[in-house]
Amino acid sequence: MMRRRPPTAGATYSVVTPLYNVAPYLPEFFASLQRQTVGFERLQVILVDDGSDDGRTPRLAKEFADRNAANVVFLSKPNGGQASARNMGLAHATGEWVTFPDPDDVLRPTYFAECEAALARHPHERVDVVSTRIRLWYGRGRGDDTHALDGRFRHGVVLRHLDVQADWIQPHVTSALIRRSVVEENGIRFPEQLRLRFEDGAFISEYLLHIDDPTVLFVPGAEYLYRQRQDSTIQVGKADPRKYVDHLRHGFLPLIEIAERRHGAVPRWLQNLFLYDQFWILRASQAGEARRVMFSDRMQVALSELISTYLTHIDDDAIDDFALMPIEPWMRDALLIAKGSTVHGAVAAAEHDPRRGLRAYTYTHGGDPVPSERVLGDDREIEPRFTKEQALEYAGRAIAWQRTLWLPDDVDVRIEIDGTPQTLRTPERRARDAYGVDAAAAATTWHARRARLKRVGARETIARGKRFLRRGVDMARGELARRSARAARTFGHAWVFIDRDVDAADSAEDMYFWVRENHPEVNAWFVIRRDSRDWQRLAARGARLVAYGTGRHLALMAHADNLVSSHADRFITASVPRRLRSGYAFTFLQHGVIKGDISEWLNKKDIDAFITSTEEEYDYITGSSPYVFGAKEVRLTGLPRHDVLLQLQRARGDSPRRTVLIMPTWRDYLVGDMTSTSSARERVGAFMRSRYAQCWQDLLNSPRIAELAAAGHDVVFMPHPNMRAHLGDFRVPAHVQRASYADADMRALLVDAAALVTDYSSTAFNAAYLQIPVVYYQFDADEYRSGHTERDGYFRYDEHGFGPVCVEADTAAAALVRVVESGAAPEYRERMRRAFPQRDGRNRERVFAAMIEIRTRRPLDERVTAAPPDRWNPSGTA
Repeated sequence: MMRRRPPTAGATYSVVTPLYNVAPYLPEFFASLQRQTVGFERLQVILVDDGSDDGRTPRLAKEFADRNAANVVFLSKPNGGQASARNMGLAHATGEWVTFPDPDDVLRPTYFAECEAALARHPHERVDVVSTRIRLWYGRGRGDDTHALDGRFRHGVVLRHLDVQADWIQPHVTSALIRRSVVEENGIRFPEQLRLRFEDGAFISEYLLHIDDPTVLFVPGAEYLYRQRQDSTIQVGKADPRKYVDHLRHGFLPLIEIAERRHGAVPRWLQNLFLYDQFWILRASQAGEARRVMFSDRMQVALSELISTYLTHIDDDAIDDFALMPIEPWMRDALLIAKGSTVHGAVAAAEHDPRRGLRAYTYTHGGDPVPSERVLGDDREIEPRFTKEQALEYAGRAIAWQRTLWLPDDVDVRIEIDGTPQTLRTPERRARDAYGVDAAAAATTWHARRARLKRVGARETIARGKRFLRRGVDMARGELARRSARAARTFGHAWVFIDRDVDAADSAEDMYFWVRENHPEVNAWFVIRRDSRDWQRLAARGARLVAYGTGRHLALMAHADNLVSSHADRFITASVPRRLRSGYAFTFLQHGVIKGDISEWLNKKDIDAFITSTEEEYDYITGSSPYVFGAKEVRLTGLPRHDVLLQLQRARGDSPRRTVLIMPTWRDYLVGDMTSTSSARERVGAFMRSRYAQCWQDLLNSPRIAELAAAGHDVVFMPHPNMRAHLGDFRVPAHVQRASYADADMRALLVDAAALVTDYSSTAFNAAYLQIPVVYYQFDADEYRSGHTERDGYFRYDEHGFGPVCVEADTAAAALVRVVESGAAPEYRERMRRAFPQRDGRNRERVFAAMIEIRTRRPLDERVTAAPPDRWNPSGTA
């Protein structure tokens, strides 16, 4: 259904706005139009409902049109996407200028008045586009000038000729005014094949291509408040393959055709606009949802072909000189490699490890085969002590690889790649700025700082404020203690051990007591919250304890040589302000065994020693993988916890095992935020309606589980600690015991287990180490892969898992009864043996040696030779 009105006579500006389920935002948007100081009557407002199904959006829009019949047009159509809605509205536009704001955004009251005043300053010059200033907006207060292209507005009102000043691109129609006459004369329309992104960039680029010597007038006083929403089309479309393919096929390639037909080549300003888009995708591809999606091979083949095609129309120096936003040097190299202009980028000196006498040298290359390398130093050929290959991704596939060579820091090295001597690239210490303003300095403005705080979220900001007040006295005491001679004597060269801030009983505790017993010369301390249930237990064992978050904790970290933890969350890595840290080395013991890709989380951590337990895990992380860590950091030692489990199992003997453990892991999309710098999580209101909760309840209430309990087995339900807040929500029968890591000894439960049921938890590796039968209950494999923090890695459950994989509760319960009665099948027992060929109780000894190694500078003769990879051997050492 479409409702027409006669064209609005005398309107200067046609405001075309598509609507789709945006009712909550319409009152603010409509009010911002009515408050325009040029006069609301000078606006022709065209509202196009694109098949909204919320009921309220078309009703509110129609009511607004009825109240303002003289200059507001309401149209409706079946859902076809933003481009089709804009095209419908454009067909009804009558104003001299047309603009396309989104209905969840807001225009400042002087928006059009500022544009008119700027145009009046250029009465004798042709202006093709009026560009207004985007301010990121969080629904209240003023906007923040943190948009990537905000540098265009730091010079006042300026007119730029794109053919001459090609950096001054205009990729948006929401924040632009364009001449309707040019649109009509050339039949320009939004490409309706583009449903998720770039339809506005394609439209305005085609518009500018139809103009000889196109100009853009930049008006900083005209402010467009761009609302930041997590449920916007841009945010929710990250998993859709069309987001990465369609804009190239239906956006870039048609524009290239028009450009070559009209101008003989793609103008530099359009090349810059393409690159601006592509560098954003490269940045987004290294983190977030784009890394969690399993895109099809078909999509990846199409994407590879499209990237190669459009890059043939991009000049090499456009890539080299691009300065519209800060980017990593490897991103330039990746596009040049994909284009075929080079096979590798320049070599650059990177991270320095003065403790071990090593410096990293990095370069980007295109993959197999790795370029040939030759390193010369002190008039001899030398070997890198360590090397690493890290995948650099574009929409889930490696577009290039970053290679790292660790070489001696006291040798003047010369590097040859494919027989050619390399000149070291100078690091880009400051972001280059296309608009004549120091980008690094601009990023420190008050508005930018405030925007970063707002992105953290109001709830976290409030929590930080409360935490600051609560810890203010302790902070002051910590600063005094740090400066005191007594603190230096007490905590000098300390080794700090911590599992979680709220509990212990993990590998850090096990490592702590082993060090106390075997190396009393080490100044070892254990950190935990004083109100933890483990505090008294640890104190009774003779642990030297420091309360987490206190002044003594701050003073301890200010003098520490080593921080050792089974976790790498921010409550460990950022437990004290950076200014109070001593430059300690961090040993990540791990909570379990890595079986997939969690590199997005771990790559951000400063890890000096990274502990692994199986050769497959070690090879996956240190080899060609998404992880930044290589053999320099990663050590194959085994978990300290496994030593203790082995001791407990041997002490227990061969008496019958009566416990059946049901231990699901967590889901990133089902947990609340951390409450502060603590591991404690907030509750999620709809948790019990989730598939996760329902499926685990189905298993817990299975008649087969009841049969096991009736036969004398203790059935224990113990979810991951991140799900602790919801443990009491589960409706479980009386024969199933609830347990949490805070209240139960997981190790005692495990060594008494007759079988373990889990989904994806690395707890299965603990069971395999003890040769306990395992059943995997994986009812949501696709959802887990796309929504959790872990991507697929080397481990395949059907090929490497330690038990059967079930997708239904009944099947999982039947498999559980079978393994309790008969034990693990021979194929699963063999997989357990292969994963852990040595169970010698010496993991803690190897971890200690690794911790010494990360602070040891080896002789030069050793640092110029390659270190052998870690391997298990018959003697049980790695």
